[in-house]
Amino acid sequence: MAKRGEMTRDRILQATQDLILEGGFSATSIDRVLEATGLTKGAFFYHFKNKEALTRAVIERYSRKEQLQLADLMERSRNMTGDPLQQLLVCIGLLTEAMKKEITESGRINPGCLYGSYAYELPVVDHHARQAMQDTVIRWRGTIRDQLDRIAETYPPRSEVDLDALADNLLAVIEGGLILGRLMDDARQTLEHLRLYRNHLELLFNPPEQKANS
Repeated sequence: MAKRGEMTRDRILQATQDLILEGGFSATSIDRVLEATGLTKGAFFYHFKNKEALTRAVIERYSRKEQLQLADLMERSRNMTGDPLQQLLVCIGLLTEAMKKEITESGRINPGCLYGSYAYELPVVDHHARQAMQDTVIRWRGTIRDQLDRIAETYPPRSEVDLDALADNLLAVIEGGLILGRLMDDARQTLEHLRLYRNHLELLFNPPEQKANS
């Protein structure tokens, strides 16, 4: 029974996430979630007392998956090489391949990032949900910034750079690529911009002779 309850809860969360990505936060009512899941109001309110509680749960679930994915990609890249620059380049390459596989298998534009959907409607988003999103972005920045610190120790940057901004730029590239992809009906926009970000890192940190031989 407990497992069935967990499955129902996750079903509600996934349906809500899909609806928000498709039509936005304000348009995602409890009635629409019920329609998408085929559940009764009683079943819904057994798991969530209101839309605010549902919103927080959706964000927490999404955040955990994002953090686990980033941690997994970083761990895999560190198992492949001991060079800090190559580790980050490999990590971005693995992320690119995962997104490319998703596009190939689904044949559609990535629906985007949940945070991006919420960001356009912050005035109506619960304060706790907004804080949870900010905390996740800060953790993402911290993970990338720690790696950039290790890179800068080995390869001093060839021009002045704010490493916090450079860490944030990776997330900005992904978010911007997803928006452009949907707008231009081109699923590969994010992949191309990730490639440009990798090139930027190589030009910024690689010594000239290493870049020339790579």
